[in-house]
Amino acid sequence: MDKRANSSVPQFRCRVPTKLLGELRGKRILLHLSRHTEPACIKIVTIGADVAFSLETTDEAIASARHADALEHLQRLFDLTAAPPTTMSYRDMVALSGETYRLYCEVHENNPGDPGKWAYHKAISRAVLEGRIKDAPPATLKVDDATAATDLFGAQDLTAAIDTLPPDQHDGLENRFGLLADWVLIRHRVRLAQSHRRRFLQLIGTASLDAGWQLKRNAAGDYTPDPKAQRFPRIDSIAAIKPKQTITGLLELWWREAKATGRSQNTYDAYKGAIERLVKHLGHDDADRVTEEDMLAFKDARLKVVSAKTLKDGDLPGIKSVFGWAVDNRKLPLNPADVVKVKAEKKIRSRSKGFTDQEAGAIFDACIGYIQKPKEDPRTAAAKRWAPLIAAYTGCRIAEALQLRKEDVREEAGHHIFDLNPLAGSIKSGTYRLVPIHPHLLELGLLRFVESSEDGPLFAKGSYKRVVDFVRAVVTDSRVQPNHAWRHRLKSIGRNLGLNERVVDAIQGHAPRTAGEDYGDVSVIAMARVIAAIPRPPGRATSVNRN
Repeated sequence: MDKRANSSVPQFRCRVPTKLLGELRGKRILLHLSRHTEPACIKIVTIGADVAFSLETTDEAIASARHADALEHLQRLFDLTAAPPTTMSYRDMVALSGETYRLYCEVHENNPGDPGKWAYHKAISRAVLEGRIKDAPPATLKVDDATAATDLFGAQDLTAAIDTLPPDQHDGLENRFGLLADWVLIRHRVRLAQSHRRRFLQLIGTASLDAGWQLKRNAAGDYTPDPKAQRFPRIDSIAAIKPKQTITGLLELWWREAKATGRSQNTYDAYKGAIERLVKHLGHDDADRVTEEDMLAFKDARLKVVSAKTLKDGDLPGIKSVFGWAVDNRKLPLNPADVVKVKAEKKIRSRSKGFTDQEAGAIFDACIGYIQKPKEDPRTAAAKRWAPLIAAYTGCRIAEALQLRKEDVREEAGHHIFDLNPLAGSIKSGTYRLVPIHPHLLELGLLRFVESSEDGPLFAKGSYKRVVDFVRAVVTDSRVQPNHAWRHRLKSIGRNLGLNERVVDAIQGHAPRTAGEDYGDVSVIAMARVIAAIPRPPGRATSVNRN
């Protein structure tokens, strides 16, 4: 949803696929929005390069329902426009026309209004069906035909006025009933052949007229069941156009379910990147067209620009998961990515994964001595100064440190703590953890920095790479990861000092390794003792109390 400047009412906005513009530009369509919430909203929109209109409510739930209905209807229209036309039996067209009858009743039967408005509606529809008039206003479900009927037939008796006009002189079916006909066809995914169009318009008009009779009776207080409602055959035998299943659409369907089960935003972002690379390689977004040969060709193309490990751990998990979900949910018959097997090269390790004491000391010196650059965002400078230090004394992921908010630094059980919380951003485990703050960080002025910060995030959004580059300029050894090495270092320190491994795991957010370890809680008090035991790395600045 979108919003215009100086307006609190949300807007719908959808771009029309470029390849369909030539056929759809200027077409008017009827939208019946928010079918499952009250009140319903009827819109008539004209298609251009995009479709945009007001959702006519500030209620977020109703606006969202209307937005979803409009998006679904337009996607069906786009699918139909790219599909070949089809013919239908007379029986099936009668069945489909019944949707018009039911739609009018659904929209109006609870509050049909004055019987007179239905008399005007019926009069114009009958006159068009009998070929007595041509330039009639379109039937749009809004039922506001009084002015037009008076202009066409005068203020005299409607039936008599219409009967004085000669029949079979005009063809106004498209103008009167075209919007309703298109709504029904789009709703049921049918692209009707042009040779059947006129007959279908007649059936739509007749159904509209029948609905007018019933709703006029309702307006007079008569809700007797209408025998004509039973004349429409069932529509379950109608062959509809199969909707195009896009690869990116499968990703969004997978994410809707995965998010509800606790998968992280980072996982979605990684999968989205892999899916986008696949779609770019294929040159299309049609999931039904993807073959095993396509996936093997994608593998070969990717291996020309990335390592086997990157393909194995970066691209394939997302693609296989999304296609696998589609198979499990009967969206696809098979997973074309299952054929792809990648054996990652054996990794040679020539040094420790964690920072050495000298590297850690050099990073500390660089952080504590960092001076904000001209025009640099103060929160970016703060990220370079504090994020590596927080990671050094907690073993957290740099991303977890960078998403800390002012309210996430507080006191708990007599200790100053970091609340690493998924409400602030992505936490890989999906579970919050309270980690005591090392005394050295307090000496360096962390609390003063937090207190002077505005509410909300302490560090600039998007500063992750800047912190990586900052640390990489200090530790240039490409064999060590400039951010993740703090997690390895803390584990090594814990083993060297004989610290309780279960407590170290809890500090870093690692799951218990045995069922026995999962019994009981690791308290802030227990973690504080371990945190306090972490030694300060050697360096010129680590022993200096700086603000």
